[in-house]
Formats: sequence, structure tokens, C-alpha cells
Amino acid sequence: MALSRDHARIALATIRLVNGALALLAPEVMLRRFEAGQEANPGAGPDPGRVAVYPLRMFGIRTVVLGIQLLADGSVRQRGSVRQGSSVRQGSSLRQQGKVGVVIHAADAASAIIAGLRRQLPARVAVVAAGISVTNTALAWILATGGDGTDVAGGHGTDIAADGRRTDSEERISAGSGPPATRAQYGR
Repeated sequence: MALSRDHARIALATIRLVNGALALLAPEVMLRRFEAGQEANPGAGPDPGRVAVYPLRMFGIRTVVLGIQLLADGSVRQRGSVRQGSSVRQGSSLRQQGKVGVVIHAADAASAIIAGLRRQLPARVAVVAAGISVTNTALAWILATGGDGTDVAGGHGTDIAADGRRTDSEERISAGSGPPATRAQYGR
């Protein structure tokens, strides 16, 4: 069963919120998950993981904001679906967030893989981190490409309903609605 764009949006937002909140509010817990500091190397002297608290908190707030943005766009989509044309704008926003997410999460996955290969992270930690990032990349890909029957080949927000009908703004224009300049463009 393929994930719909809405399911991917909610899943990615949840992962971002959990990881971001953890990094922001409890970076020591995340460091233990990465086996950094005294737990990873008891004879290392002063805890080398403490230096990571600051960048983890920076990562955390950005990740929380990205998660909230995904959830907020979904609530706008739910409310805006009644108004004509708003679902097209919403789809474009989710696509844009998906494209950005693919870049972010693919880079995260590559970083985890490289850190594992260079033995900068324990193998188990590198596999888990890469797995999370690959999952996030896949969810972002669904947002970017439209996992719910959305045709993004043209990138113009053409949505296809379950029964094959077009539900985009062009259909409404061909039905005689829309601004006069746009109707004139389509010869209506």
C-alpha cells in the first residue's frame, strides 16, 4: 500500500517534532543515543559529548519548526479545500517542502553513512541514523512528487481524483470560472 501525501506529511512532521524536541530539550539523551561522551569511551577524560549540546539544540529548533510547518500546511489544506484554488496552492507548498526535505534528509543519510564508514559513529548508531534519514527522504519524496495521485510532471498542480477526474484550477477555468485574462488564454 502506497502512502498518501497526507500520511507522508504527518509521518515526516511527527519524526521531525520528536527528534527536534529531543535535540532541543534533552540533547544529553540524544548524545547517549549516539553513544557520545563518557558512555562511548569511559577513559576519554572530560566528556567529549558536551561540545555537541549547542549544535544539537540548533538542529532541534530548526527541526521542530520544519515539523510544525508541515502540520500547519495540512491544517490550511483541510480548511482551504472548500475555497476554490487553495488546494492547488497548498499542493505547491507541500511539493516545495518535499523538495527541500529530500535535500535535507538525503544529506543527513549520506552523513550518517560516511560517519559509519569512517568509524566516527558506532556501526549500530550509523545504521539507525541512516535508516531514519532514508525513511525521512522517502517521506519527503512522496511530498515532492505527490504520492496521492497528483500528477507533478508538469508541476502545475494538476490533481487527479480517485475516479480519474481532473481537480485542478485548469478544469475550473475550462468550466468558465477564473479571471477573464486566464479564460482568454484558454480561448474561453
